[in-house]
Amino acid sequence: MKQIAQNGKGLLSRLFSDFYSDFSPCDSQSVIALCYAAAGLAAIYYLKQPEAVFAIFSFLGRNDIAVGITGSANNNLPMLAWWVMIATVFYLILPAAIIKVWWRKNLSDFGLKFRSERDAAALLSGCILVMAPLVMIFSGTQGFTAKYPFLRITNGEPYFGPTLLVWELLYFLQFFGLEFFFRGFLVHSLKKSFGFYSVFVMTVPYCMIHFGKPPAETFAAILAGIFLGWISLRNGTIWIGLALHCGVAFSMDLLALYNKGLL
Repeated sequence: MKQIAQNGKGLLSRLFSDFYSDFSPCDSQSVIALCYAAAGLAAIYYLKQPEAVFAIFSFLGRNDIAVGITGSANNNLPMLAWWVMIATVFYLILPAAIIKVWWRKNLSDFGLKFRSERDAAALLSGCILVMAPLVMIFSGTQGFTAKYPFLRITNGEPYFGPTLLVWELLYFLQFFGLEFFFRGFLVHSLKKSFGFYSVFVMTVPYCMIHFGKPPAETFAAILAGIFLGWISLRNGTIWIGLALHCGVAFSMDLLALYNKGLL
């Protein structure tokens, strides 16, 4: 038994030594960013579910709040607000805390530079000219009208009103977090180790968060991820990507409502 214990101890020692020697040369910033991405995206997926709402508020002894969030008779805005809150925590607040508290770096180095991007107006105008007809075409298809907008009003209230306005503001907040996470936190955390390939590394999980949406949108997310990642890497900011993302989303919501006869 003593021999077996010594052999086991030696095996664990060698395993730890091999693990350390293999992983110690890795860039710690890239490792942290990628591990957080896996954990953060998984957390968003599970915590946005109604089951998670009930589990959390049951633990707190407030089932009434869970019922109010998941079962509103007027609309699904409370559940959407819950999703945006979860997304904001894991897309924005926690990555920003990693940058500021753990790495002790500036957020401006991760896509939040408050300055005009190179040829920003011309680039934004060109993107709008390309995207506008595509949005108009796809907004009328069955897959997109069934999916958008995420807001569902069930009490007869007109869609064009305060509830839609609140939703769009929440939606834009979610996009700010999303752009910061993918085109800011991930791209600029990985660029030291991966260089331009950081754009492609980021694009893989970005495409995957579109699973369950219309296929055209999911495949378009690959091109969008590469293009918006390139803009952020080249200019050091996420603002053009954020403006495009919000503009497309808002237009898609309005056009989908119009095509369904709800505006």
